[in-house]
Amino acid sequence: MIDRAVLLRARRPPLLLGALAMAGGLAAATLAIYPLRHAAPVESLGVVYLPVVVLVSMFWGMRLGVASAVLSALAFGFFHLPPTGRLAISDGRDWTGLAALVVAAAATGLIADLARTHAREADQRRREADLSAELARLLLGAMQLQDALPVAAQRVAEALGAEHAAILLAPHAAAGAGAGEAAIPLEADGEPLGTLLVPAGTSPHQLAWTRARLVPSLVSILAAALHRERLGAEVVETAALRRSDELKTAVLRSVSHDLRTPVTAILSAAGTLDPARAEEARVGEVRDLVTDAATRLSLLIEKLLDLSVLQAGTHEPRVGSYSLEEVVHEAIAHVGGADGFRLSIDPELPSIRGDAVQLERAFANVLENAARHSGGEPVAVRARALAATGGATQQGGRVRVLVVDRGPGIARSEWERVFLPFYRAPGADQEHHGSGLGLAIAKGFIEANGGRIAVESVPGQGTSMVIELPLGDPDSEPVGAPLAAGAAGAR
Repeated sequence: MIDRAVLLRARRPPLLLGALAMAGGLAAATLAIYPLRHAAPVESLGVVYLPVVVLVSMFWGMRLGVASAVLSALAFGFFHLPPTGRLAISDGRDWTGLAALVVAAAATGLIADLARTHAREADQRRREADLSAELARLLLGAMQLQDALPVAAQRVAEALGAEHAAILLAPHAAAGAGAGEAAIPLEADGEPLGTLLVPAGTSPHQLAWTRARLVPSLVSILAAALHRERLGAEVVETAALRRSDELKTAVLRSVSHDLRTPVTAILSAAGTLDPARAEEARVGEVRDLVTDAATRLSLLIEKLLDLSVLQAGTHEPRVGSYSLEEVVHEAIAHVGGADGFRLSIDPELPSIRGDAVQLERAFANVLENAARHSGGEPVAVRARALAATGGATQQGGRVRVLVVDRGPGIARSEWERVFLPFYRAPGADQEHHGSGLGLAIAKGFIEANGGRIAVESVPGQGTSMVIELPLGDPDSEPVGAPLAAGAAGAR
């Protein structure tokens, strides 16, 4: 059985092949009549040519089919109808047979042409649907619409048989087409979405198809993709605003509590003084209480300023080479308690590279946090160089600093969370008075200077803060006393 897909092909086979098929079919039919003349009257054997006429009309159209019908009648009359050997049709019945062949050829060719036209249209619609589906997959499935536009434009170019194409979104489409390009506007409900650029040499037929069939589908997909991108941006913005509100709430809650405590202490202490009968011992006690509360208040404001600098992104380091030992000593002096720290720093340690002011603030917060949780035991500070390619003292190496306390330790689940602003480990509020900002500030300044900080802890056995910093140029001398001159750079 002949495959229906073959019969309904959108394109006809080559005409030369049709002529050869017609000639071969007519020759075969003419020869086939000779043995059949003994089984039936010769006048009725003209139907042997009918399959040839029908097949030629079906595959190559009505014109070649009618030609095959006429040639069939002539061959039948010349070889088989008396008088044979002459191109003449004398009997009226022969004319009737010829007319029947011509009608059969015309009908078959017409039906085949209609079927072929429908097949061509169906194939075109299928290709258009496939193109629309692929454009939808590319443009609607991409994380970033701009990244998908070149791939989608290349697919459009392939559909047009062009070397290239481009899809420009508004306002980038305002520049219009360049040399050798034709611009097709992409608009949805009068609103410009962009422009489709195709080669100027594209045929009018292809341009008409593009405007009539491709552009409406592309506009719908682009409008949906842009709408989805806007919704995604709104979701991200909403999430960012929600996180910002949560952070503001946490800041206000923490700051209001931490500010209220020293302010209340100052007011309470001041209220106990009797201006009329001031006792020297009482004045000294109040002075100590006010000084302690004011110091706590000053440290909290200082940390809030450091955090605001980090979150605003205005903490660009002033990079230089500095002595790690001097930076650590300055940090200890800032914390105020040299007796509570035990230093073990390699005297041959090369200078470190970074902003000394920011690093001093980072170490001060780490040391303060360690001292607060060390239960009165000394905090150990150890530093050594880590070997890099070519040796520890070569440029590109790093120094590792361990700040070890003997406190209760930190559970593994809390190791990352301790670096979040305003985060306090469970139970810390009852035992300590930290603001929850120190480690967040330390992490920000250390990472801004090319370093990193991490926690190593075993509950019940203390905590180690592991800090790694880049070494400076081994040929440069450390800058002396950097902190006083660069104090303003910390804010």
